[in-house]
Amino acid sequence: MPTPEYLIAYKKLRKREQPRHSERWDQCPVTDEVMDNVVLVVAPPDYPQLADGLEIGAVYEYEHEDSSWYCIAERSLDGYFFEWCGTLVKLVAGRELKGGPFSLVDWCNKLSEMMEDKEKYPETDGRGPFWELLRYNLRGMTYGPVVCAKLVADFDDWDPEIWFRSDEKFYNFYRKMRECFSCARDANSLVTYPRPWMEGGKFFIEPKLGADPNRRW
Repeated sequence: MPTPEYLIAYKKLRKREQPRHSERWDQCPVTDEVMDNVVLVVAPPDYPQLADGLEIGAVYEYEHEDSSWYCIAERSLDGYFFEWCGTLVKLVAGRELKGGPFSLVDWCNKLSEMMEDKEKYPETDGRGPFWELLRYNLRGMTYGPVVCAKLVADFDDWDPEIWFRSDEKFYNFYRKMRECFSCARDANSLVTYPRPWMEGGKFFIEPKLGADPNRRW
């Protein structure tokens, strides 16, 4: 049976002030019960700015009605999300990723590097449009409100050209992705991919290693 894969946007988050459980971040340190309305803020050690606007390593609570789920793939049925990312790079940067096969991390890194240009984007140290989306999209990281607002601006800036140069399927997915990040561009909000991919029936947890400074699992 195919498994849907989602990006989730949360808003109106409230930081939990209690110390984290010694073993599981989503377990209450007082009652030992697993909490189902919490999210952990993680960020890559080499780019902690991804979570700007939130505290890395902190646990935030949310109301379920303040979460929005955006299906990006049906595992085992299609790889359109990967195709979409590659086409996005081709449309924006005029470059195409060749070779492979790649690990998930290498694929993300190589695609995002195609968007880099220090002369064109000096204000971001060369990180071009959609860089954060391509670099960390399926790696279990947290997009804080600052980066979400930046990505929404990227979607808006490129919308006319993408509409003109892409097909209906690509553009509809483009608008869906914009809507997802738009939900989390205000304070106390975030977007995350909640779990890693699975390969051979096992969780592929490599991307999250080192992301949480208090990792216990």
